[in-house]
Amino acid sequence: MFKSRVLNPQDALAYVTDCTLATVSDMASKKSSPKGEFGRQVGIAQQAIEWMLEFEVDFSNTRAADVVKNHDGSVAAWAEIFAPPSQGRGN
Repeated sequence: MFKSRVLNPQDALAYVTDCTLATVSDMASKKSSPKGEFGRQVGIAQQAIEWMLEFEVDFSNTRAADVVKNHDGSVAAWAEIFAPPSQGRGN
């Protein structure tokens, strides 16, 4: 989603959620990230996705679609796919 396409509160929530998920994926891909900050970002993204579902916000053009469809709505599970091989999925 592009910032220029934000036309209403639902679009704004989708945009901010997508940006937060981008931060989560970036932090997850690093060998060393502050665990507290990473956890905070995951929590923010998780809450945003829950609100999107509750308020029936269209998230089809955001990273949230992958989280919901392929990772049972779990941001933490979704973030694991970005983890370096030595840190993700028990490797």
